[in-house]
Amino acid sequence: MKRIFICFLSIFFSLVGFSTAADYLIGKGDVLEVSVWGVPEMSRSVIVRPDGKITLPAVGDIQADRTTPSDLSKVITQQMKEFIKQPIVTVSVEQIINNRVYITGGGISRVFDMTKETTLLKLLSELGDLAGVDLRRAYLSRNNEKISADFYSLYFDGDMSRDIELRAEDIIFIPSNRLNLIYVMGAIVTPQNLQFYEGMKVMDAILAAGGFTEFAKEGSVYVIGKDKKKRKIDLKQVTRGKDIGANVSLLPGDYVIVEESIF
Repeated sequence: MKRIFICFLSIFFSLVGFSTAADYLIGKGDVLEVSVWGVPEMSRSVIVRPDGKITLPAVGDIQADRTTPSDLSKVITQQMKEFIKQPIVTVSVEQIINNRVYITGGGISRVFDMTKETTLLKLLSELGDLAGVDLRRAYLSRNNEKISADFYSLYFDGDMSRDIELRAEDIIFIPSNRLNLIYVMGAIVTPQNLQFYEGMKVMDAILAAGGFTEFAKEGSVYVIGKDKKKRKIDLKQVTRGKDIGANVSLLPGDYVIVEESIF
């Protein structure tokens, strides 16, 4: 009967460890709670040292870094069999320290605790609204080296070949979209800056800003790019359906200025 009870407890603790720890990989600096059922003097809270090991009474040093809590429980159980008959050991993570990914760059600032193996796409999906960031200029740094990753194609185009596995201490730079704005000014209902997107045209920007005012000169619209060059566009031909080609595409940083008629 006692053996059945012990077996039941072993299965129970194993299931608990699996449900709460799953595939989390222990990192250096993490605080672990090692519990030995029925032997409180062998139970304690330990910190994973910089060498990736923990120290337990009688057992000594055990490698903990990059192992799951359930796997570490099995290793400790095996080691304690020399001192305790049928030991039941559980390992839980009290505090995560070094399994972190750092997100910075102006668009988003956040520290992400990895409680399990995580990919770049999964992390991006947890960041919420990305309308204010520029994924085209985002990149990942690992050990002071840039890792090739196309954030835009991965997130917006669903190109899974661009997805990569994240590691502890990765740094993800996600800049703001302030360099990807279109500025709409002049005889516009609501002059403002707009977020640029692929394929954006002059009329798209004007309509997004409320359209022309009653005093607007539709035939006298200017687009000024980062190179300071000024292009005059006759949007009257576009609105009348005579020359759709005049509705030219825009580039990030362009200014769209609609002249105002005096009369």
